[in-house]
Amino acid sequence: MSAPVHYEQRDAVAIITLDDAATRNALSPAAADLIEAHALAAGSDPAVRLLVLTGAAGVFCSGAAIREWEALDESGETLTDRGTDLCDLLAQLPIPVLACLPGHAVGGGSELALAADWRIADPAAELRFVHTSLALMPGFGGLERLERLVGPAQALRLLATRARVGAEEAQRLGLVEAVVPAADQAAWADELARQLAGSDRYAIAEIKTALRDGDERAAFLRVWPHRQLPDRLGS
Repeated sequence: MSAPVHYEQRDAVAIITLDDAATRNALSPAAADLIEAHALAAGSDPAVRLLVLTGAAGVFCSGAAIREWEALDESGETLTDRGTDLCDLLAQLPIPVLACLPGHAVGGGSELALAADWRIADPAAELRFVHTSLALMPGFGGLERLERLVGPAQALRLLATRARVGAEEAQRLGLVEAVVPAADQAAWADELARQLAGSDRYAIAEIKTALRDGDERAAFLRVWPHRQLPDRLGS
């Protein structure tokens, strides 16, 4: 049986690809473990400036493989804890994370996408907030992330109505940065990595931390000893 997640590195871009056609790239326990391991490897590699998370066969992620998680723990604690840990890990990586959606991100798959710093989506892709159709709700930290992006009223509407948010509406709401055809998403990521190359990796990591915890002063003081000034200020 082939692995449900693949990892590759292309210059400064590391790529994690969910690839399990039988489940439409569902987030199984095995997939979660592999994403975590690959994300940690990318974050610790000084050559990597951008981590891309995507899916094969025209799908991003069809959601949690709930039956597999139930087999591990019927209480739901293992699923919510592992899903939250994984999404928090992606959000807290010292490098930016770009979710490239070649197709739909459903339920827990939409939460996985929201854990990235940025998202781009194929014109035909949708973010599907279908949790309540299963008598469930977000459990990977996606509720807080969705609220932060669109506000509490919109977050409630999207979840309560089981909304399917197309790429253009997702861009209007601020859920995705750009609408990019799947065939062009790798080039878009390469260009983003090129733009990141001139910025200090540690400074970017501390900016991410400050945006997350709100303590800009502490982050600035951690960055200060690493400053690299030109020979002539203003040059």
